[in-house]
Amino acid sequence: MTPMNIGVIGIGAFGSRVALRLLWSGYHTLQIYDIADVAVRMFTNDYGGMAAGSPKMMAQSCNVIIAALPSAAELREVCFGWEGLAQGFTTGGILIDLGNTDPVETTNIGNELAAAGIDLVAAPAFGTPGEAKEGKLTLVVGGPEAATGRCRPVLETIAAKILRADAAPAAQAASAIADYLRAARLLAASEAIRLGRRFGFAPATVLEISQQLGGDLDAVLQREVVTRRFETGVQLGLVRRNLDLAARLAGSTDTCSPLIDATFTAWNAAERKLGYGADYSSIIRWLETLPSLKPGPESEPETAGRSAPSA
Repeated sequence: MTPMNIGVIGIGAFGSRVALRLLWSGYHTLQIYDIADVAVRMFTNDYGGMAAGSPKMMAQSCNVIIAALPSAAELREVCFGWEGLAQGFTTGGILIDLGNTDPVETTNIGNELAAAGIDLVAAPAFGTPGEAKEGKLTLVVGGPEAATGRCRPVLETIAAKILRADAAPAAQAASAIADYLRAARLLAASEAIRLGRRFGFAPATVLEISQQLGGDLDAVLQREVVTRRFETGVQLGLVRRNLDLAARLAGSTDTCSPLIDATFTAWNAAERKLGYGADYSSIIRWLETLPSLKPGPESEPETAGRSAPSA
């Protein structure tokens, strides 16, 4: 097999560790580029690798280029700006984007690269610079199947876990979706802790009560929502009633709880649509009845996701 020539663009705190990992893993001809020339000189003097004069020059001698850049604007610049890599790659070149960037712009960049015969593999990286150096990142990888297969040895060098998405925009959307879920859960727990304090509960006690009485939410999501069984046995109306009580508790103690208010409003609307006796895990069915922000073809949510994902 012909050796794969690799380049890294972006030698910041994260990209430099990715480059180190590749050098230490046998990619001794690794090329390095950064808009800050001094960063490239310091890296190559201290650790090795070869400095590239521009993205175009790197692309002329590399099969795969890894971009570790802070935003889609910088990615577009190295692709299509001065001496951009799109001018240097031959057909079949692969650009791996490790950044957590805008999925919409990623789509645009990917389409423009594809028109030039270049494959974009979006692989937003999750982890610390230290984990990058140790090859312990988690990557969500999306892009053409053939391209992801060809560069998989490179991805496996820098990552301990690779999660496959279908297309590049799907991979880039992963970070936003994951952080939304994390933010909502953290806000909900924080509101519960604050409200619990008004009634003399220690924060740890509030969390323990939630775990004991609320059940394992992750298990419910996997067992009931993903499979669309909706058979927990807990009535949606009962949850809505207790949300009403929580909102009243907040009001009686003058505790501002914006997420409680928004959640009660949503569950109240869901009960009106689905009925008191619907299983509470089926609230996603209510969400699927909401109108799109932009009018478009009707989807078929009930049949779109019935089968459970493969392990």
